[in-house]
Amino acid sequence: MQRGVLAISIGMVMGAMGTPAAWADDGPTASATSLDKVVVTATRTQDTLADTPVAATVLTEAFIRDARIDSLRDIDDYVPNVHFNQIGQVGGTYVTIRGIESNPFIANRAAVYIDGIPFRQPADQALGFAEQVEVLRGPQGTLYGANTESGLVLIQTRAPGDVFEGEAVLDAQRFGHGTGLDGRVRVSGPLTPALGGSIVLARGQTDSYVGNPVSSIGESGEIRDTFYQGKLRWQPGEQTRVDFLAYVSSLRAPGLYEQEFLPMDRAVYDANYADAFNGGRRIGRSELLHDAPKRTEEDEVAIGASLRHAFASSVLDVALSWRDVEERSFGTDLDMTATPMSAGGHADDERYLNLETRWSSGDDATLRWVVGYNHYRDERDKRLSTLVGPGGLDDYRYAPTQSSEARDHAVFAQLAVPVAERLRVGAGVRYERAERSKAQQAGALDLGPLGTFAFPEEQLRETYDDVLPRVWIDWKPSDHWLLYASVAKGWIPGGFNLAAASASVDRDYSRYDAESLWTYELGAKAVWLDGRVMLGVALFQTEADHWQDYSILYNAQGQVVSTTLITTDASIRTRGVEVELSARPAEGWDITASLGVVDAEYTDYTYGLVNLRGGPVKLVPDWDASLAVGWRPWRGLLLRGEVQGVGDMALHAQNIARQPAYWTGNLQVGWESTSWSVRLYADNITDRRAFVTSAYTNSLFGYDGTWYAGINAPRTVGVVADWRW
Repeated sequence: MQRGVLAISIGMVMGAMGTPAAWADDGPTASATSLDKVVVTATRTQDTLADTPVAATVLTEAFIRDARIDSLRDIDDYVPNVHFNQIGQVGGTYVTIRGIESNPFIANRAAVYIDGIPFRQPADQALGFAEQVEVLRGPQGTLYGANTESGLVLIQTRAPGDVFEGEAVLDAQRFGHGTGLDGRVRVSGPLTPALGGSIVLARGQTDSYVGNPVSSIGESGEIRDTFYQGKLRWQPGEQTRVDFLAYVSSLRAPGLYEQEFLPMDRAVYDANYADAFNGGRRIGRSELLHDAPKRTEEDEVAIGASLRHAFASSVLDVALSWRDVEERSFGTDLDMTATPMSAGGHADDERYLNLETRWSSGDDATLRWVVGYNHYRDERDKRLSTLVGPGGLDDYRYAPTQSSEARDHAVFAQLAVPVAERLRVGAGVRYERAERSKAQQAGALDLGPLGTFAFPEEQLRETYDDVLPRVWIDWKPSDHWLLYASVAKGWIPGGFNLAAASASVDRDYSRYDAESLWTYELGAKAVWLDGRVMLGVALFQTEADHWQDYSILYNAQGQVVSTTLITTDASIRTRGVEVELSARPAEGWDITASLGVVDAEYTDYTYGLVNLRGGPVKLVPDWDASLAVGWRPWRGLLLRGEVQGVGDMALHAQNIARQPAYWTGNLQVGWESTSWSVRLYADNITDRRAFVTSAYTNSLFGYDGTWYAGINAPRTVGVVADWRW
């Protein structure tokens, strides 16, 4: 079936290449509607999107405003073969690109940079007031310091300017059984002739879209988040720019654990538990019936500084950042019922330091080159906790603290050389050396009916290294076309699990191997009608060995016998196609469309006593599609509609629980002026419920006839007002 979809998609690509003549050739001037002036900064060359030989999506500030993108998870709706999966409404975010799935338990296979600060394990970072979002698909390790095995997400928020300005946004929404209110304010302006500054303040309060009416502490679920950001930009001369950034964020979610899983089959769940464990109560469509006391708290502080200096024919960039993250989350209900049996939680303290320096050729250079160095380190302390029987938040009991450290050094370089008119070849290389260590104290995790999981005492250290090449060629047969091909290697180091297991587990899971992959890509880009229509197409294949997969071990009855850990027993292969089309056929119209198709399968995966060879890679949909149409027909009137589709997706490696393909739609109507705007919106207008996380069995009762997974946001209607001065 996937091969059939892939063939149809390639046919659509060939058809799309012949469609531009259908657009009316009369219309406004190119300066009013041109798409070919969008610049990709992530490649360090300031090339336009149409001239960049890599599969890339650029979301401009105007698009971000129209699409109401204000957090990390809002981006993937508009990028083919990219998915920002989440483990809960307040949990981590993991970036899947082209079937290369990531998760918060390992280093993300895709690098996320926000204002120059890398996030190897992002949550749902607030973006403040984003200026541009760039998503590059495929390994980018010869350009950036943070690991970019599957791709790169580069986000730039608005920098301080030399004119005093401000903006305030207020967003009120209603959904299902809850409401929400979010507000943010930005003020920016000059402090001295050479120094500018800006401040962003954001605060939100919303109900959980998953209710829990039987909470033992009377908290059905609420999210309160706060974000403060300050920026300084100092320009002592025309050639030098220094930026400073600091932010503080805080999240409080009484009544919520970071991962909330609902039964996929409510009838089976009620038959098993309604009378015996839930007091005769039937579970609702967007409900949990968990007695476990729940609460999530997260505090984050980040500081960053960067220097950019332009020499006569080259540019030096240096960036230094530090992050400190503290998280406490309680309330994973292991029996998933209203009866007090067993629950779990955790407390994490994480510190990150990143130094990157790049020296690159000037924008007008014939030879395009980049050389760089990266140093990264993190320190993590983790404590797991359990609650057996009834109790409150203060009754969770902690196991001993388990610690890990990472120290990475990388050097990278890239060179592009013109070998003929309109023909260019390029090559790059990266050498990375990664040190990993863990200090695990002996201890026990009391899980009540599940028994005791033991932490063995371990002091382990190991060093991993590899060389990662990248080569490509690009050719412009005309001013309107770019063709390119590339081959690149990606890699992430091995490491150690901070995990506990029952006595029945006899295999040593203390460490896992380094993972490597090769990606092959063919692409084409075209611009027609004076820049009013732009098309991008890419074909790709990726092969990965020692695939790092996060797992929970189960016994023959489906009961949990370990905490979360990473294994490297699998290899995978992904291949597919991506199509992106942007058009401004007439003044007032903006149209974007994308289609991604991927065939991702395990080429080897020994899972317990079976081999899952040939099965689909979990959490990778067969396809995704989006269409967004904006129309400003008269004065300040805005009309916008969006449709997004997601293909069939396996929710775990065994491929038993699956989410069928589904579509959602969004609508907006608004009125805009030069200084203010008001918009009414409806997201997920059909209220389509879909399961979007990994699926699990009931941790305590085992295989009970259904699976448990997290869901997407329900239908949400709201109004957003924006005032600028």
